[in-house]
Amino acid sequence: MRNLIKIVLCVCFLPQGMSAQGILERKEPKVVMKSGPYVGIQSGRFYAAEIGWEHQRVKSTRLLQSNTMAFHAGINASFDFKHLNPILGLDAGFWQRESAIGFTYGLNACVRTNFSSNRVGACPTIGLKILQLHVQTGYHLLFPFNINYQTFDTNTFFISAKYVLIKKKNRK
Repeated sequence: MRNLIKIVLCVCFLPQGMSAQGILERKEPKVVMKSGPYVGIQSGRFYAAEIGWEHQRVKSTRLLQSNTMAFHAGINASFDFKHLNPILGLDAGFWQRESAIGFTYGLNACVRTNFSSNRVGACPTIGLKILQLHVQTGYHLLFPFNINYQTFDTNTFFISAKYVLIKKKNRK
């Protein structure tokens, strides 16, 4: 009975703007800017080690509703053992996630070189991000196309796992 009286008194004397619904729903969106280096591995036709930098912008309006957008740039290195050919790549792009628990989608610009010729292109990606681990898959659309093996081989369809080490975090 005493607990019931305490609850009734608390509800009656809460300030006008505060309620249980108001605590769960924020009026202003909360924006957090995070950035830091990432390390990862890419697996496709070849394995490639990746390092780079990522900048994330997280905007949340409710407890479980957030929108994340990130820009990243990095390098990757692989080795074609069949032709004894090292391959170095540069990637830059963005990805976006529409909810706190959801899939990501993005687009990368990429350059690959074997130190004698270059290939450039774009790479659409989809993935899943849990905490700071981001697993994604995509397809590199590289030009010039490797028809009749006129140029070097590199990963086209791939799956990658990246882990971001957050170094800087700003709340707005």
